[in-house]
Amino acid sequence: MTNPAKPGFVKARPLRGLAAQVNCACPSRRSAAKVPLSTLSKKPRLARLFILKTAMPTRNTLFRAALLCCLVLVTACGTRYSRAPEKIPLAPWMNTPEDVRGFPQDLNVYAKAAGWDKRLMSAVEQAASDAVFNRIFFGPWEMSVPSARAKDVAAAFHKARGYKSDGTPWRQEEWARMERDARMGAFPSRREHAVTLRGTNLRELPTHEPRYAKPTSEPKADPFDYFQYSFLPPGTPLFIAHTTPDGRWHYVECPVAGGWVDAQDAAPVDAAFKQAYLTGRYAAIMRDNVRLSTVQAGIGAVFPVKPGTGSNGFTVLYPVLGEDFMAVVGEAALNPRDAELKPLPFTPGNVARVGNAVMSQHYGWGGMFGNRDCSSLTRDILTPFSIWLPRNSAAQSRRGLVRPLEEMSPEEKEAYILVNGTPFASLVGARGHIMLYVGKYKGRAAVFHNVWGVRVVEGADDDARFVIGRAVVTSISPGLELKNLYLKTTLGERLRTLTILMGKNS
Repeated sequence: MTNPAKPGFVKARPLRGLAAQVNCACPSRRSAAKVPLSTLSKKPRLARLFILKTAMPTRNTLFRAALLCCLVLVTACGTRYSRAPEKIPLAPWMNTPEDVRGFPQDLNVYAKAAGWDKRLMSAVEQAASDAVFNRIFFGPWEMSVPSARAKDVAAAFHKARGYKSDGTPWRQEEWARMERDARMGAFPSRREHAVTLRGTNLRELPTHEPRYAKPTSEPKADPFDYFQYSFLPPGTPLFIAHTTPDGRWHYVECPVAGGWVDAQDAAPVDAAFKQAYLTGRYAAIMRDNVRLSTVQAGIGAVFPVKPGTGSNGFTVLYPVLGEDFMAVVGEAALNPRDAELKPLPFTPGNVARVGNAVMSQHYGWGGMFGNRDCSSLTRDILTPFSIWLPRNSAAQSRRGLVRPLEEMSPEEKEAYILVNGTPFASLVGARGHIMLYVGKYKGRAAVFHNVWGVRVVEGADDDARFVIGRAVVTSISPGLELKNLYLKTTLGERLRTLTILMGKNS
């Protein structure tokens, strides 16, 4: 039927009825169509009459109706599969091994094969995991004394090494001056709970100046500042153990480690703040660069949900600096695309949705430049599922049911992973590296990881790198085709563990 006022357009009610009958999971409350889908499927003639009565008189308008119907279905029930990853331009120093060309760089492919909606943990198991996550995350606010000893914190100042941003070596007197300026003899000078106001770097020493292993003219082409411990999202609970006399740096203990943070990026909290902030319901950020009024947050960040909200998007609470330089609670409304109530059901499809949001992102040691390394990738993408992972790869590889791989050949390791690994719920660990196993592709074990590169020989340099420099899906032996591989070995020779995250201690 057409609308006499607007020829060529169908009335809205019949179209809603058709959509409701086709999509029986999401029926319309006021469906104009009264013929059940089951009846139409059993009576083809009746189906043809039904379609003729609800269709347009022209081919063009019929196409529009079909397209609109599809849009109704998508918006009513949501898309079954997440979007493919965005294309991120490669930097000039990045290379592409055959694995990256041969393996789909879209986690949807692997999630479909693994069972998109398959529960990798039961609701009861995830509730228990969520309780563990929250206890560790808010743990600094339960501290009354620092766990770090003064001599251990001071030891980091004792031996100067590495190079500064201008390419000159660090001198011992510079490190000694930093130690004096930090007044380590008075450590610990404070015992105060605090929170990060914005994303900030956790540093080995109280300085923004880097420590490179070699002179580095282009930091992004060699992103390894060894003063960089980790990147802390806004809203991270802290315990301040010490503050430099000039007030510029705090030594803090946080859920992942201890280190120095810029004092401008943190603020103390009082009992009233903690009472308002600990709501018991928490939302995980589902994509990077989400704006919370005055700050940005990304995957890996967690915020309390304001009581009474969450049915259609969230109002989350986040810390802002008050007039008395204490943290006060701010509010920000987020739509469902930006945040989900934690824990999100642990399924391959949901992990693929989060993982695809960081696919191809550039590598950054310890969160340099706001990027991720191997362990921050696995840690961040599993945060929405309330799976707590430690900060470094070695500790992550022990967080679950651990199966040793060291005594096997690369071929035996891969065969073992294919038989015993659980796609999207297993970590594959190597010396200094961690990966998420995502399933089988053309008979090979596929892993998702943020990897810097493959060791190769270039002239007299046997410690060069074929730089990949981004988050990719590969086999366990990326770069196998390279003729200048160091000792003809790949990542496969270095594999040590297969860790099942649903197992004991996860």
